[in-house]
Amino acid sequence: MRTKNTLVLIMMAGLGFAACNNASNTSSAATDSSGNTSANMGANAAGADSNSGATTGKAGDSANAAPSAAPDTADIAFVRKAASGGMLEVQLGNMAVSNGVSPSVKKFGEMMITDHTQANTNLKTIAQQLQINLSDSLLPAHAHHKQMLSAAKGSAFDKAYMKMMVEDHKEDIADFQKASNSKNSMIKNFASETLPVLNKHLDSATAIAGRVKK
Repeated sequence: MRTKNTLVLIMMAGLGFAACNNASNTSSAATDSSGNTSANMGANAAGADSNSGATTGKAGDSANAAPSAAPDTADIAFVRKAASGGMLEVQLGNMAVSNGVSPSVKKFGEMMITDHTQANTNLKTIAQQLQINLSDSLLPAHAHHKQMLSAAKGSAFDKAYMKMMVEDHKEDIADFQKASNSKNSMIKNFASETLPVLNKHLDSATAIAGRVKK
């Protein structure tokens, strides 16, 4: 009988020990879960702060970017002169095709029509965006150049036209070089991108002028 009671007590003690272990494991699991959750929350919060900082940095960079300066008096004068000069080049180019004798003069006139028509279109777009009013008429100096050539014919036209093209393009290049330093990005880019074309025109005009004056 005593042996039987002893076995019962041992079994009850064993069950109690197992229950304590289960409770301890449950408590540990809860602690680990809580700890992991807290750590993950901390990591996520740090990540959110990092992303927020990156976004703010980009916005700050954009806000700090210097906008293009509004066109000043020199810019406006350049745009209007360049627009008039471009129209003149197209009109004289048409005259060269019609009145010129030398094939090279006629071909040069065709190049003027093509290149300056494109440049004029680009400049008109810029003028509209910058709200610079352009006239459909030539400036007085440009109108005078056209009048000087209107009476010339044949070889006399070739010589006068090519001499004028050399002089005009030298003046244009000087104006465009100044404008390439403009604080207005649109005018600066237009001048910089057009300069190589003007230099090409000057080289061609100089070569042709040397041939037709003989």
